[in-house]
Amino acid sequence: MTILDARNLTFSYGRKPVLEGIDLDCRQGEVLGILGQNGSGKTTLLRLLAGYLKPDQGGVSYRGTDLSAMSSADLARIRAVVGQSAGANFDFPVGEFVMLGRTPYLSRFGRETAHDFRMVEQALDLTDTGHLQDRLISRLSGGELQRVTIARALAQEPEILMLDEPTSHLDVRHQLEIMDLLGKLSLRMTVITIVHDLNLAFRHCGRVALLHRTHLHSCGPPEEVLTPDAIREVFSVRASRAEGPDLGGTLLSFSLPPPDPGRRDVHVHVIAGGGYGRMVLHALAGRGYQVSAGVLNEGDLDLEVARYLGCRVITAPPFSRIGKNERQELEEISSGIDAIVVVAMPVGEGNIENIRFASDIAGRVPVILFAPACALSDLDYTGGEAAAVYEKLRERAILACSLEELLDRLATVTAGLADRKKG
Repeated sequence: MTILDARNLTFSYGRKPVLEGIDLDCRQGEVLGILGQNGSGKTTLLRLLAGYLKPDQGGVSYRGTDLSAMSSADLARIRAVVGQSAGANFDFPVGEFVMLGRTPYLSRFGRETAHDFRMVEQALDLTDTGHLQDRLISRLSGGELQRVTIARALAQEPEILMLDEPTSHLDVRHQLEIMDLLGKLSLRMTVITIVHDLNLAFRHCGRVALLHRTHLHSCGPPEEVLTPDAIREVFSVRASRAEGPDLGGTLLSFSLPPPDPGRRDVHVHVIAGGGYGRMVLHALAGRGYQVSAGVLNEGDLDLEVARYLGCRVITAPPFSRIGKNERQELEEISSGIDAIVVVAMPVGEGNIENIRFASDIAGRVPVILFAPACALSDLDYTGGEAAAVYEKLRERAILACSLEELLDRLATVTAGLADRKKG
């Protein structure tokens, strides 16, 4: 039975379409996994299904009633949402933290009833966290905190439990425990969860919805949706399946496609930082591009990845500003650059020179701004100056909102370069 129904769901942030024409039904008593590349709209879709966002077109209905016609209090009694940021702003004991889930049922000055306490006790039992109820939130491990956060959601008595990557930042054992818990909870309610790990989705979801380039690529049982062809199309990696009882069922393995020898003569410089560029550096190097990076401060996560991949790197001392010497190195390396990729990242006084350089050179060299599903103004830590430089850069650069789109744009702007250099 369909409990939540989305039809022609379309949503944009400003002029950037995030989701287009999504048709999706969520059925009673199932675990529905939402999958896709970073920036493919997974969190946006979950927020639309939860009624937090209003679609530009189409709508979401709960048992035939449009969510837009329902009050926030009614919605809170129907669905509970566990976001990526688990925990509380105050250091509550676990029991009090879980009691917050009863808020939709309490009057403004009402006190908890015996029923409220029973629901909290039941939620703690379901998540196997009853022994933690007197412990402070700050004293919990990552797996314990995630279970307690789910318990708070269960205390709402929802028909639908929605989770945004509940296994992120957890070790393998806790990931499996959380997914097992969701399977048990689906016997009582509908579970809709964003899943990052395709193997977890394959083993623990009854159906999966695969997003690709703002659209719903496919939806159905994992064995029908997560085929090697679909994974290659959506995630730009090669995939193979292994079957067997010793593997616990089906196991997916992945590898990058073989590098294109013709790209070795195409030089791409990556401007990133803070770990935001790791995925891009791996993807470009894996496809055979000659990659350089910087300016990166010593100790930066992106610097570690760039060195591991053998990239030429422009560096600066730890916690220092990018100065005249580093800017001069950028100018010198620019004479041999065929394209620049700027990964949207937090910008402060220390690294603003990186995006200034990219904005200045955009008229001479193709610049691709990789900004997956984020407002550039949110990355400004300079009081407005970085936002202005980002806006100027966006006007001059080619925008890419997903890794696949970035690779497509780069292939287009560098097409034929290797042959022309050889000629």
